Amino acid sequence: MKTKSWVLFTLTLFIAAIGSATDFPKMNVVQVEKDKAMLAYSASTATPLEITLTNSDGEILYFNCTNERYREYKKLFDFSKIGDGDYCLSVNFGNQSVSRSLSINHNKMEVGPPQKCYVPCFNLNGNQLDISFLNTGMKQVYVNIYHNGEHIEEAKLGRDLAIQKRLDLKRLRPGEYLVVVSERFKDHTFIAKL
Repeated sequence: MKTKSWVLFTLTLFIAAIGSATDFPKMNVVQVEKDKAMLAYSASTATPLEITLTNSDGEILYFNCTNERYREYKKLFDFSKIGDGDYCLSVNFGNQSVSRSLSINHNKMEVGPPQKCYVPCFNLNGNQLDISFLNTGMKQVYVNIYHNGEHIEEAKLGRDLAIQKRLDLKRLRPGEYLVVVSERFKDHTFIAKL
């Protein structure tokens, strides 16, 4: 019965991915002043959004999870206090994400092309963590587990287009664990409470 549920879950994920692949939202980042940039997002369907700005070390400099659904969203970012460097601006919507790299050097901003990817699905059932991911980059995908900032475990999930893995976490002590799935475009996180 569990296998049947897992197959149905995966099939649903692929149908949703195929259906939404034709109408991917647009995300632009434009320098509007020497130290300011405007994020402009537009989509045909309104959804709640997660907007994240990270630096080259993966440190989150800005995060906002909207409760409202948006078809269009704009946000002005002021880089005067954080200075020159390499950054990544991401917008997550549903099970998808679009990101753009930003490189700021002496008040000049270079914006990379949009990187479109899918967000993994996590399902924690007791001590079993199921991870399902549409790996459009077809590059190696890794999973890392952390507890209180300490690295606990690492594993390769593979480079297949469709990744489905079940991790047995029963040997971990009760607590809160950060699960990080790393792929070509970005890191995806999940909090597992055991």
